[in-house]
Amino acid sequence: MRDGVGSPYVLKVYPATARRRRDTELLAQRLLGDVPGIVGPRPVGHGQLDGAAGVSFLLMTRLDGVRWADRRADLDPAQTTALTREVGRALRRLHTVAGRQFGDLLDDGPWWPTAWDRVAARTGDLIAEHLASGGPPHLADRIRRFVERHRPAMASCPGPVLCHNDFIDSNLLVPATGEPLLCGAVDLERASWNDPLSDLAQTRLHVRQHRPADTTVLVEGYGVDGPDEHRRLDVHEVLHALAERNWVAYDRPAGWRESIAALDDLLTDRT
Repeated sequence: MRDGVGSPYVLKVYPATARRRRDTELLAQRLLGDVPGIVGPRPVGHGQLDGAAGVSFLLMTRLDGVRWADRRADLDPAQTTALTREVGRALRRLHTVAGRQFGDLLDDGPWWPTAWDRVAARTGDLIAEHLASGGPPHLADRIRRFVERHRPAMASCPGPVLCHNDFIDSNLLVPATGEPLLCGAVDLERASWNDPLSDLAQTRLHVRQHRPADTTVLVEGYGVDGPDEHRRLDVHEVLHALAERNWVAYDRPAGWRESIAALDDLLTDRT
């Protein structure tokens, strides 16, 4: 959309069942606006659409640039590696926004008092979904033991922070031409208060699937330090991979059997 003088905006429309996603994105955009070095959309207005029961909208500024995903094929390995390192640094800056408890960004929850409580609850939910979708029980047992074995490392989490929860190439903007410097982050409807390394683990899993060699520079760019932080990162990546497996098993997109086999191999290797 454009206003009367041609300034660009984005109108995002949410179905009636996604009102919480709208409210989450609105709050996350406001919180992100206080973080130096990260550019996100600024909310301009929000409300209900006339004549559409329960359908809501969020009007926001439009950022310059294109999705990293749309330029990925044009970038050489050195450019991709440099951008991946920059993404790690940007995520670290995002995580300077501290929260009170682990859970939803919105005040009405759900919430968990500690990083371990959040991980334990998520592990139970994901394993139940895994088994319900026909996933192998031996893999569920292996993941459960792995998470429990790393329980002491969760105490190294300093507290909940603002997490994007989808800080990947489809939501990160770079210039349409020239050097691929990170110039924006969008799509904050999944944001939450969580362990910062859960956010990094989601990004690392995505990097691992596209360019495994760059997982190291991502972690270095972020600044993961010490064995407990690396263990926390590993636990969260395993849970993200299990969540992806559950989605593939349920939704069955094209090539789903091959995707499940690859995720099973990854989960076995990482646990």
